[in-house]
Amino acid sequence: MVLDRIKNELPAFAGALRERDNFLLLTHRRPDGDTVCTAAALCHALRKLGKTAFLCANPEITERFMPYYLELRAPEGYRGDTVVSVDISAPQQFESSQTVFLDSIDFVIDHHRANGLVSRCARLVDDRAPATGEIVFYLISELGAELDSVIAELLYIAVSTDTGCFKYANTTAESHRIAAACIEKGFDLAAVNNEHFEKKSLARSRIERLVYEGLSFRAGGRIASIFITQKMRAETGATDDDVDEFSSIPRQIEGVDAGITVYEQKDGSMKISLRTTAAVDASEICAVFGGGGHTRAAGCTVSGTVEEAIDKVAREIERVFAGK
Repeated sequence: MVLDRIKNELPAFAGALRERDNFLLLTHRRPDGDTVCTAAALCHALRKLGKTAFLCANPEITERFMPYYLELRAPEGYRGDTVVSVDISAPQQFESSQTVFLDSIDFVIDHHRANGLVSRCARLVDDRAPATGEIVFYLISELGAELDSVIAELLYIAVSTDTGCFKYANTTAESHRIAAACIEKGFDLAAVNNEHFEKKSLARSRIERLVYEGLSFRAGGRIASIFITQKMRAETGATDDDVDEFSSIPRQIEGVDAGITVYEQKDGSMKISLRTTAAVDASEICAVFGGGGHTRAAGCTVSGTVEEAIDKVAREIERVFAGK
């Protein structure tokens, strides 16, 4: 079953893509499996149709996703004729070197709430889709490109990433059907799951211990917070891959309705990742600080120290609790 909100838009959107060429696909800053693998899947599909297509250079791509990215990376100086943003909802999500394309996006493909990007040609946005990968799964079918094992692996990673390996509340029966269709194409499922969702480096194990030592609670245990500082990363040698998905830790604790994870950035700013239950709208909390995302998972950037950042976000959550 095609996602209801976009099923009527797919034919025209796919038709518009088929009329264009020389594609440049954009991924968001601090790229995850959904943005990288969805963009890569679409890039492969466009190439199958005889199109010239590349992924825009993104220096924040981590080692985990490098194998999917390197063969598709645009050559230096390539700007393309058709710019497509994939899994990007706001200008703040653009990697700094990609901001030159903000006013020249031709196609927007996304699943985030309140997508604010302007496209020159067409948008394909459904905030009820658990992952942008699910939207592109149907888009590739509409384009008439074959779902081979390479594209299937990429879309499986994309959907698995944003559904938390099909454990998050946003997971639907359709998510499982799409995953099954991808698995049937014959990629090495066990190896993919191990690489992206199970394997831990020694550095990750070390920084994980420090993260748990910094775990704190507010609001009678309903708010839990953790933090990752630059000092902790330096001491353990943890990379961006090593600290990926730490935001799920505080929400896993019994009785917690809002889990705050603070990532100290190199410029001293504090990147907030918020995970919540139905008791709190994560996107509304993060919108207070200029961020956004989904109802149960959102993010923003806050100034101040780690403690000040946690306090600012926690106070907004406590206001929600007080109003109920």
